[in-house]
Amino acid sequence: MTPTAPDQGRSELPQHYYSRSPRRSDRSYVIKFTIKGRIIELASSGGVFSKEKVDLGTQVLLASLELPDRGALLDLGCGYGAIGVTVAKLRPGIKVTMADVNPIAVKLATQNIERNAVDNASAVISDLYSGLGGARFDMIVSNPPLAAGYAVIFPMIEGAFNSLNPCGRLVLVLRKGINAIPKRMEEVFGNVTLVSRRSGYRVFMSEVMPSGQDRLPAEGKEKAK
Repeated sequence: MTPTAPDQGRSELPQHYYSRSPRRSDRSYVIKFTIKGRIIELASSGGVFSKEKVDLGTQVLLASLELPDRGALLDLGCGYGAIGVTVAKLRPGIKVTMADVNPIAVKLATQNIERNAVDNASAVISDLYSGLGGARFDMIVSNPPLAAGYAVIFPMIEGAFNSLNPCGRLVLVLRKGINAIPKRMEEVFGNVTLVSRRSGYRVFMSEVMPSGQDRLPAEGKEKAK
């Protein structure tokens, strides 16, 4: 049986959320916050998700990320770049790619790369992985567009498995779909871990396991149920 989408009953997606042709707006915003002693300043506007402030799900995801010093990271569905710009600022040794299907979001993310003077990040228009040229990553992170439903979320998970290097990790923050989405992560990767939970949000992680191993140790983590 096909699982019900996270936002059951919605007849159409909001124009500002995972849309190739969002409603344009001349109104602009500047969002500022501090994380781990670093000041992040982000330009935003109408036509993108959570345009006036960094949404709580993204905050929870950022607080839970265990970042290496080096590697390649993909911020998938990046919006104006809150996750990607923050990671690039915190870890200059990580090459960050930000991707979104929304051209307004990618334009803003590019501006925010310049605004925060990070030279280890780039932003591209991409419908999931289609515009990434087969690039592979050590980590893929996302506050996924739950309003788009499982027709988008499941291919995001499936594509991640083929876009990650060995031992690479997919990390998603969820408020809805907390049963079906982790279940699909488990089916695709053979493992899923509940990394953290806060304020109604849960962060889940799956890993591409080395050949011959069932899963890597996840000390201090809860196994997703």
